[in-house]
Amino acid sequence: APLFKNRPVAVIGGGNSAVEGALELAELTDKVYLIHRRDKFRADEITSEKLSKNKTIKLELNSQATEIVGDKNVESIKIENKDKKTKELKVDGIFIEIGYVVDTKMVEHLVKLNKTKEIIKDERCATSCPGIFAAGDVTNTPFKQTVISAGEGAVAALECYRYVTGSKGSPIDW
Repeated sequence: APLFKNRPVAVIGGGNSAVEGALELAELTDKVYLIHRRDKFRADEITSEKLSKNKTIKLELNSQATEIVGDKNVESIKIENKDKKTKELKVDGIFIEIGYVVDTKMVEHLVKLNKTKEIIKDERCATSCPGIFAAGDVTNTPFKQTVISAGEGAVAALECYRYVTGSKGSPIDW
């Protein structure tokens, strides 16, 4: 997102990921198009309320992206609404925020999950079952970003090593 500071961008999606992404981008630029195929967002009430108060974000509801225009860089995005009317929006970047589905079925009988089916873990990635460690987007970590998942993966691996070898005391420092 910082690469698009002061440049027009589009966000595609209608859930929390899309609305939160659009709100974050609105802090960096003065034109964010939020393209959603329905007439209402699936984002939670608080996030949707923040969206309704933001004047930087231009809503393109009942619309779908049909084409990204540009040779080497994004120049625009073409959208079509439910009435088959098309429009081309001049943008320098496009963020596809269609969300994610947490799939914890393989461990749901082994560890505690929260109401959204995320694995509950502590700051050292330990779960409710001794010897099972979890990291990343399937956990109750509030921020779903690759860099955070990678860091948690390192913590989980080190804690797993401590568990398997029976190490006591402070965490291993490689």
